[in-house]
Amino acid sequence: MVIFFLSGCVSMRANQEKAALLQANGQSLYENQNFSLALKEFLAAEANDPDSASIQNSLGLTYFMKERYQTSIKHFEKAVELDPKFTDARNNLGRTYTEVGRFHDAEKMLTIVINDLTYPAQERAYINMGLNYFNQKKYEQAKDNFAKSIDTQPDNCFANTYYGRSYFELKNYSASVTALDKAIEFCQKLLIDEPHYFSALSYYRLGEKQKSITRFEEVIKLYPNGKYADKSKGMLNIIKR
Repeated sequence: MVIFFLSGCVSMRANQEKAALLQANGQSLYENQNFSLALKEFLAAEANDPDSASIQNSLGLTYFMKERYQTSIKHFEKAVELDPKFTDARNNLGRTYTEVGRFHDAEKMLTIVINDLTYPAQERAYINMGLNYFNQKKYEQAKDNFAKSIDTQPDNCFANTYYGRSYFELKNYSASVTALDKAIEFCQKLLIDEPHYFSALSYYRLGEKQKSITRFEEVIKLYPNGKYADKSKGMLNIIKR
């Protein structure tokens, strides 16, 4: 019996070591946005170590990037079940709940994350809470959470963009212009055109036609294949009539 027990321990350790190697390979592929091959590695890692909360979290992230949100939720939930102190997995779970419209569940999960003062990525938790409120059209609460994220990480592109967009939805266009023009500084190097576009819209709502035109033209020039290029062309046609 002792021999069988020792043999089982050695086998388990070998499987865990193999799983760790597969997960590392998957992480490298994930960081290079090769999500299909990353998923293959993470699934192989799971087969060798199904009780690893870290591997479950990696699977959750990869399924999220492939927009398989329900499957993503299952893996994040399992990660939290395996390790209730795994705050990063809770944060990811809260974000995914928001994606599928489970706003109350997201708020409960993200509140736990925010209350974990040992969590080193508090700015991400506030972004996720802000996004949860934003998607519910609760723009004041959204703005406050994005502001808290910016307090921790002032140069965060996403937080600054949605801070400005919250002001835009609240029809405070002067504040939205200030926030979005600041966001442009942090987002341009990441090739994210969203703050440019909403800055242009804010200037348009303020009646500052020339500044609005300049911003829309910058979107088209800097991000010709971006999400907002066609919308910017449409707005320019309206303004220049």
